[in-house]
Amino acid sequence: MAQVGNKNIDNASGQVVRLDIEDAIEAVATNNFGARNSAGTILPCEFLADDTTNKLLIRQSSGGDQANPNPTSGTAAVFFEVGNLDEDNLGLLPKSGGTMTGQILGDDGSAAGSPAYSFDSDSDTGMFRSGANTIGFSTAGTARVSISDAGLDITNGLPLRLQDSSGAPFVSLKSPSSLSGNVDLTLPSSIVNGGFLQTDNSGNLSFQIVAGVPTGAVFCVAVATIPSGYLECNGTAVNRSTFAALFALIGTQYGAGNGSTTFNLPDLRGEFVRGFDNGRGVDSGRSIASSQTAQNQSHSHGANANATSNVNDPGHKHNARGYGNQDDGGNQFTGSNNSSTRNNAINNANTGISVSTNVSVSVANEGGESRPRNVAMMYIIKV
Repeated sequence: MAQVGNKNIDNASGQVVRLDIEDAIEAVATNNFGARNSAGTILPCEFLADDTTNKLLIRQSSGGDQANPNPTSGTAAVFFEVGNLDEDNLGLLPKSGGTMTGQILGDDGSAAGSPAYSFDSDSDTGMFRSGANTIGFSTAGTARVSISDAGLDITNGLPLRLQDSSGAPFVSLKSPSSLSGNVDLTLPSSIVNGGFLQTDNSGNLSFQIVAGVPTGAVFCVAVATIPSGYLECNGTAVNRSTFAALFALIGTQYGAGNGSTTFNLPDLRGEFVRGFDNGRGVDSGRSIASSQTAQNQSHSHGANANATSNVNDPGHKHNARGYGNQDDGGNQFTGSNNSSTRNNAINNANTGISVSTNVSVSVANEGGESRPRNVAMMYIIKV
């Protein structure tokens, strides 16, 4: 123990005075090491090494002077804790290395213009306590960010910028200059590609999940460039492991590839795709992935033949010789061959024939296929 009740040197014999001086010097040299409640009177700014708590204390410059926190007389002194006697560097953070323990207490009443934690060359930029349970951050003396139990607020019209690295392009989220009410962004528990933001009638935002394009879906694209996540429907053999999801779906319907590690994609180049009948009866007997050859439906054609043929007989006479009786008109004979023999001339009336025929037939045969009008696009399949 190296404590004395006080540092006063009373008048006494030489030996007594010498011992008082030695005790006082030892107490000062050991920072009054010992139990706090036994230290007696402590001078302003005097150290006290309390061996009951292993703390190095220093008395404040004013107030009570008794080391004992519960003195029988006088007033207890107020001490500040300097450090822990059991730890290196008294448990204080060295200039380099080590671990800081305990609390760092800043100015409770600091503001944006003079934050409690700032920098030598930039004293109006730093961190401060802007209110109960609230930490503020300021730059150039203006509050920019506030963190409280309600959340994180970015103030003074600044946007929230998400950036991969300094100087890189960023994504910015900024509030409009005026709002009629709060707008909350509520994220779902899980997000998949294709989600979109949707508002409800209460002003809340949330992500709605849109099912992605299913594996095996086939599309037409208006360019010859294949987008990511798709392959061209060109019949190519592709790896079964690399495109496991597609292989699990279509298998070897469009070709078995090499029979072990690859399979074929549909080949839709130059093809018309027809909807699967699936029991309707329009195109019965078909299965998915089956193909058909070209065919024309049984039908008939109307035809016109262009040809002209003219026959014109203006009229002529025939002479005939017969046997029998001449009738009253002189033009016909009646009776039989056994009637009286007589030559009679038959004078027929003039006769004429006129025939005109027009025929036109045209049947075209062009190309090697039957097809409707069409536009060429590329078929792709989702992998």
